[in-house]
Amino acid sequence: MSSMRISTSELVRRYCVLFSALIVGAFGVTLVTRSTLGVNSVACFSYVSSVYFPVTMGMVTIAFNACMLLGQWLIFTKEQRRSELINLLLQVPVIMVFGLMVDVWMYLTRDLILDAYWQKMVVLLVGSLIIALNIALQAIASVSMLACDAFVRFLAQRIQHRLGSVKLCYDLLLVASAAAMSLICSHFSEIVGIREGTVIGAIIVGPLVQVWLSRLVFVKRWCQHSAVAS
Repeated sequence: MSSMRISTSELVRRYCVLFSALIVGAFGVTLVTRSTLGVNSVACFSYVSSVYFPVTMGMVTIAFNACMLLGQWLIFTKEQRRSELINLLLQVPVIMVFGLMVDVWMYLTRDLILDAYWQKMVVLLVGSLIIALNIALQAIASVSMLACDAFVRFLAQRIQHRLGSVKLCYDLLLVASAAAMSLICSHFSEIVGIREGTVIGAIIVGPLVQVWLSRLVFVKRWCQHSAVAS
């Protein structure tokens, strides 16, 4: 019986798609943040930290995902720690690239000022569309993923719950934590980074991922072009 193995050429293509997705995704997160209508759930904690402490969003993003990497290690069984070790190590460059690109895009868009509400909404929607593209491309690459996403996937497997339900609880916890931090740091005078855009992103990103996946079949074919039978 023949089986498929991934050739070096295909692996290179898949990683090209993955790192393109990270660059694109960081840009999407930046646009949503610059819209000032509220950041997406995963970026809430990073944004609030950058507002009240002398750190950048990218720095906190790297630190947060490093914690999620440790979280995966802690929920793994002994057998999983051995079998998933390479996967964990491969997440390290993914974390670094994504965090650094968030800071690069935030710097490049530092002069972006939006006055009209419709302008902010357009930027928010475009950013959400790009974030969905990032998620779709990561799924197509299927070689590694951000530690925060991997943590949710493995946690759902460990506690034997549906991924969608675990992801929802995870996102709500992140938003609640960011809101609590904002309240405490502002002496209960404000909540930053969490607005209608946070809710809009939570609603539309998932469906947009499915739309992108249906339109990126050519990318999947390109990734698999070098597959050889063995």
